[in-house]
Amino acid sequence: MNMECSVSEWYPDTRRVLRAYLRAVAAAEPLQRELARTYGVALGDLHALRRLRDLGDVPISRLGAALALKPSSATNLVDRLETAGLVDRGADPADRRVTTLHLTDRAHEALGDRALFESSGLVRRVERLTPGERLQLATLLERLLEPEPAQGAAPDETQEQRSDPQPHAAVGGGRPAGSAAAVAR
Repeated sequence: MNMECSVSEWYPDTRRVLRAYLRAVAAAEPLQRELARTYGVALGDLHALRRLRDLGDVPISRLGAALALKPSSATNLVDRLETAGLVDRGADPADRRVTTLHLTDRAHEALGDRALFESSGLVRRVERLTPGERLQLATLLERLLEPEPAQGAAPDETQEQRSDPQPHAAVGGGRPAGSAAAVAR
């Protein structure tokens, strides 16, 4: 079954949602730029750092699995984080053949930099919503960002995915794929 359709075939509410989503992504751009300037990472990289913090010192493969990344993508992510001085690679004390990842002090600083988020205006915008609206928005965004199930498979969502309060931006650059111009029409 082919699920692709042209922009002209979208429901009007689909177009409205996509426009609003792209405007929300654009609202995060100042934060994205400041993160890149200050820590050398994209907004989505913070999600990877949080997962690594929660997992502890683990092999790249375990971090990749937690982020649902292919091995090559996980390696590229770790290379980027290591270049930014946010992770170190080391030998597993139990098995010297295994390379583990460790967050640096700089990574902990990046994860704790609340001022960066507060100065971006995003916190103020979110706090303008009522508590119920914030919960509803978080629930909908989390659902929107769930991985697509394989053809014919039921969605596989863990409790950990449902309870992670952090955004699940794209690990690479935090920008949505596709043509924004097509959505804006």
